Amino acid sequence: MKNVFIVGGAGFIGSHLVDLCLERNCQVWVYDDFSTGRKEFLPSHQALHVVEGDILDTEHLADVIGECIPNTLFHLAAIHHIPTCEKMPERALQVNVEGTQSVLSASAQYHVPRVLFASTGALYDPIITGPLIESSPVKAHNIYSISKLTGEQLLQYNVSKNGGQAFVARLFNTVGRRETNPHVIPAIMAQLKTGKRQVKLGNMQPRRDYVHVEDVAEALYILGNIPMERSFEIFNVGSGTEHSVRELVELCSEVIDEPIEIISAPELQRKVDRPNQLADLSKIQQASGWKPTRTLKQALNEIWEDSLNGHGVVMHNS
Repeated sequence: MKNVFIVGGAGFIGSHLVDLCLERNCQVWVYDDFSTGRKEFLPSHQALHVVEGDILDTEHLADVIGECIPNTLFHLAAIHHIPTCEKMPERALQVNVEGTQSVLSASAQYHVPRVLFASTGALYDPIITGPLIESSPVKAHNIYSISKLTGEQLLQYNVSKNGGQAFVARLFNTVGRRETNPHVIPAIMAQLKTGKRQVKLGNMQPRRDYVHVEDVAEALYILGNIPMERSFEIFNVGSGTEHSVRELVELCSEVIDEPIEIISAPELQRKVDRPNQLADLSKIQQASGWKPTRTLKQALNEIWEDSLNGHGVVMHNS
């Protein structure tokens, strides 16, 4: 039985990874400060150990890692919401950069053999219009992407210094149940839940790669466990398909079986927005055999069902 340590395990993606690891008979430790993650996202399970703590508290974090002695550590804790990062750059850099180094320092104390870091597909240069491969040029253009690129560099530096293996998962637009940030799909669903059939949205044309959160959890689990020869690798994790915001609304209309009118709201439009963002999944498929099996419409159906049952999106916008 493997021991798994998930930093940020009570969050959107982390809680789904917890579920999967428990299904695979792992002993699972979750370390989370519950600033956005929720205790109710975590099941009651004898193989689950939950510790409340701050990733900036390296000593406490190291003590908990020492109790676990993990085979794999997943680092998912971060401030992800881009407007929040821009509004509070000091805090975002502290959590996303200093926090990542704290996780790596604590892991090194107990020689954790494999660390997996959740990064972002938003790192790729916006001028690229074709499918994005891991060697495509990157361009950190806001606080969030700067923090994630720095995190990747810290990961590579620390594995060269301390040994072990470290892998980066560049996640594209993850969607599904338990979302905790006011991204476009939660924003649409929140408006629809009030009974409105007119939704206010910003940029309509940009196309994004939306990947189901349970597919992401499976990709992370596989990357955290399969044999790998190299000590450092980067992998895209996406769906390999693109949808515009307008197409998103059309799918939402199918889900609720009612027409939805889009109202363009200039105040919601980003001044700079990349035209598209599509993951090439060749590398992860060749390395692990993983491929996504769930659709965007499936995710939307699940989100809407949760909303109707009173388990809607948990919104944190600051």
